[in-house]
Amino acid sequence: MLLITLIGVLFFFSIMGMEIAWAIGLAGFAYLTLSQFTDSSTPMVLFAQQMTSGVNSYVLLAIPLFIFAGELMNITGVTRRIVALAAAMVGHRNGGLANVGVTTNFIMSGCSGSALADAAATGTVLLPEMKKRGFKPAFSSAVIASAATVGPIVPPSISFVLLGAIVNISVGQLFLGGVIPGTLMFVAMFIITWWICKSRGYPTEERATASERMSALAGGTSALVAPLIIVGAIIFGIATPTESAAVAVFYVLFLGFFVYRNLNITQVINCAASAALATSVIMLTVATSKIFAWLAVKENLGVHLTNGMLAVSQEIWALLLMINMMLLILGMIMEILPIMLVLAPVLFPLMTGLGVDEVHLGVMMVLNLMIGMITPPIGLNLFVISSIGGQSVIAIFKEAVPYFAVLVLVLLIITFFPALTLYLPTLVFR
Repeated sequence: MLLITLIGVLFFFSIMGMEIAWAIGLAGFAYLTLSQFTDSSTPMVLFAQQMTSGVNSYVLLAIPLFIFAGELMNITGVTRRIVALAAAMVGHRNGGLANVGVTTNFIMSGCSGSALADAAATGTVLLPEMKKRGFKPAFSSAVIASAATVGPIVPPSISFVLLGAIVNISVGQLFLGGVIPGTLMFVAMFIITWWICKSRGYPTEERATASERMSALAGGTSALVAPLIIVGAIIFGIATPTESAAVAVFYVLFLGFFVYRNLNITQVINCAASAALATSVIMLTVATSKIFAWLAVKENLGVHLTNGMLAVSQEIWALLLMINMMLLILGMIMEILPIMLVLAPVLFPLMTGLGVDEVHLGVMMVLNLMIGMITPPIGLNLFVISSIGGQSVIAIFKEAVPYFAVLVLVLLIITFFPALTLYLPTLVFR
């Protein structure tokens, strides 16, 4: 009864449109309150204790630092330099600015680690230009929203940092595990964009000259050093994810103050304030989800879920397929952070106990939830791009259906060929 109350209250308030952190917190509070009228009451003090312990993690310090670095990159013009580099390299091919958007998001994914940040940054730059070239606005929005899903898969990734903290997995291994899947996502979206643009006759850009390509490469190279610093420091054991995030912040500050010379103290303070605001929302959700996850474990949600899944099939491939379906459906109606915080402590013991590698499962889970970011009614990428481009969420999603299909195909490939995820982590760490 209490478990049903816990889940029911969460879904009720979520459907009513309440902020997810408050919905999760109220679900936990309702459970604790009702438990006082049972023979085995749960102390109310656990609410504060679990919330505090939920955010008391050194790894989580990487989140505000990565967000801060992303804010600084946008202010210093890193995004525009990356767009110029992508345009010089692929703008003349079929797909034109649409595939410039796909390529830019792939490059940006190695800088910010956030799908929403990448969607906002590239959408602001490219959507007006694509409209001028005659691209259908809904299609332009769909391309950017879909391409931004690669952000949390290619390192660095805020989602991988969170998942590593939740289930105690090496963040460095998760980072490396996302490289090949992220590259497959990029290639698949590049191909589908090429095909759509060719069939619709969308324009291409003029081929850049050798000198223009060299100039764009020179402008973009300084930006591309950031992900190399982050990932390289973690792989070679020079720094933890948190320390490498701090190094990334100092590197972008160095670019802004001494290389580009377009950054001032006021802008730094504004970026820090934006990062603090975004972090506060994330951390509140982490805190309330901790008590929810603890209560779910106490009520043996994992056991019930395990028994239900095993009753359907005991084959690993079938269990992975069921998990994919469940996560895809949940991704349509919930935000990615609470899904990870609530389900990861339940799913990981179950699947790793059956022999599934935790890094493989982690990459699979995050990729699932990224697809949810382009599926209504909750798809956050759709809402971000809708606000920038002025197109309705449904219109954007209709144009994003081919991208949804190819991303699900990539998900299935990653699911049933774990070597694609595990090759680099095994090569470096094991």
